[in-house]
Amino acid sequence: MNNPAETNVLPAEHLVIINSNLRVWSGTVKVERDQDLPDVDKDKMPPKALMSDGRKVLVDPKELAGMESVRKAIERFLKAEGFSFAGTGIAVSSDRASEFIDALPGFEGDFQQALDKLVARLPEAYQEQEEKFPDWAFILAQSRPTEMQVRNRCKFGISIFRMAAPDGDNPGSLANQHYREMAEQALPDMLQSIQDGAEKLLTKVKGKSKLLQSQLDGIRKLVKKLKAFAFLHPDVGPAADSLQDVLDHMPVQGTLNMTNTYTAVSVLTELANPHQLLAKGKALLQDYLEEAKQTSVQPELAIPAMPEEAVVTDAAPSVEPTPSFPGRRRGLTLTL
Repeated sequence: MNNPAETNVLPAEHLVIINSNLRVWSGTVKVERDQDLPDVDKDKMPPKALMSDGRKVLVDPKELAGMESVRKAIERFLKAEGFSFAGTGIAVSSDRASEFIDALPGFEGDFQQALDKLVARLPEAYQEQEEKFPDWAFILAQSRPTEMQVRNRCKFGISIFRMAAPDGDNPGSLANQHYREMAEQALPDMLQSIQDGAEKLLTKVKGKSKLLQSQLDGIRKLVKKLKAFAFLHPDVGPAADSLQDVLDHMPVQGTLNMTNTYTAVSVLTELANPHQLLAKGKALLQDYLEEAKQTSVQPELAIPAMPEEAVVTDAAPSVEPTPSFPGRRRGLTLTL
């Protein structure tokens, strides 16, 4: 999925917002007092498992679990590399949006399969619910929706969009001012998502002397998610890169020893403190810019090109890189 044109584009306008608009029948119908409960005293009302909030439950809620599980699967897919944004939906990067679009046929197929299963079981589901409440079976039996009515109450739907200023001809308008305020919420919402994920993992690993690869993978996913949204702020990329560099030196197989475990937990601690993390990202960015400035070749010191006939064509000998952790790279404070 292509990014929008760069002219006067706010960082948040690079986000793709996705909403799951699945419609699933509740398994209930409205209670009609005159028809369902004409002679029932208030102290002899049906049990809440059968009737609640003015609606009667015609099928066990577990019959609807298949379609609801598709809704949850979509949300997990999006939030794995996205975040809830200002009540508009789940915000993801363009690359993740493309991956989601590729996965859509599978989600829709699962939804239709779950709907077909529900419709096929409707007679049995109605009967089982009525047998649970034999004293009230008559008020259920007289309200059964048909198979077609149930299908019409279930629908697979997704909305996908990008944000744009509402008043393109008047940048200083009040509408655009409120729009920009909302757009500026993208960075804190993203960082909050990273913090929430890190804190959840910390509760499971803090104080441990060893970590499994599956637990380390959870940390890697958080750093990957942070890096995916580097376009939201200049300091995000350097901060994410510094943490990724630490993780790149971790073992990819086997249980982590105590030293590597402490390092992994330190990465999580950094992720759980997004403001501190951004401050370090800013420092790293300044370091990189300063290094680039110091190492750039001045015009008067430029080495003239060699004559064509003197150009050496032999390949330079390869040098194996030596892992190192320069003093400030880093974004990571490790305390043993």
